[in-house]
Amino acid sequence: MAVNAIIRFGPEQRLTGVLTGAPAEGPILLLPSAGLQPRAGPFRLHAELGERLRARGIRSFRYDVPGVGETPRLNGCDAQQATLAAIEHLEATQGCRSFAVGGICSAADTGWDVANLDARVTAVLLLDGLCYTGPWYHYARMLDRLRRLPRHWQRMLRSARRRMRGTGGSLDADAFRTWPSHAKARSQFAQLVQRDVRLLCIFSGGYAERFMHPRQFTWSFGPPARDPRVTMHFWPDCDHTYFGRAHRERLMTTVEDWMVGLAAGARS
Repeated sequence: MAVNAIIRFGPEQRLTGVLTGAPAEGPILLLPSAGLQPRAGPFRLHAELGERLRARGIRSFRYDVPGVGETPRLNGCDAQQATLAAIEHLEATQGCRSFAVGGICSAADTGWDVANLDARVTAVLLLDGLCYTGPWYHYARMLDRLRRLPRHWQRMLRSARRRMRGTGGSLDADAFRTWPSHAKARSQFAQLVQRDVRLLCIFSGGYAERFMHPRQFTWSFGPPARDPRVTMHFWPDCDHTYFGRAHRERLMTTVEDWMVGLAAGARS
């Protein structure tokens, strides 16, 4: 089989992805496009990660969700439906039986949603994924503000005034994410862990509007967050898309080791 194969799937075969690697035990990693980034990923993260996984005997599948890259918008088919279609196609044509799904930002949300719908998803990759603000977030945010110089305070006040007047400021991140309520997310998290789903959760410093303290994770999801099937990292030195080469290398090594561990677990 070719190392890289173009796969067309979904409604009228209008979805497109790249399958990397030969058949092997363990889950295949599904990497849906995130935001407006095509399937190669930000700074070719998905493509490079796929090659690294291939060298370790692990398959990956990167694909464009509707409206991104080579895939047009499709009525009745969003990122979630596209991912379910990918699972169906890869099981039927490639013999895949278990799937790890996720990625950065909206791709993490897709992985979460599909994992809660399809038992064939046995692992979820959440890079700046679901989390909820609370006392630890506000504590870390207060400390961060106290460390700022007076001119930074002045800049923040000007920005706040512009937002209040509706004449500027940053975009509201809530406009781009669709999350369940906190109570429902805690319940879903517990159910995934009970189902023996493995979760790799990594939060970057570029996600400060959502995550600022490692204890925020346990506050968000309760005792199941400490389960050995859950791995969490907080990397405040990294940005949201892992622009820095050293940061990208750290991320790829971490995901690679996680996937190798999943494959070893499948063989034992």
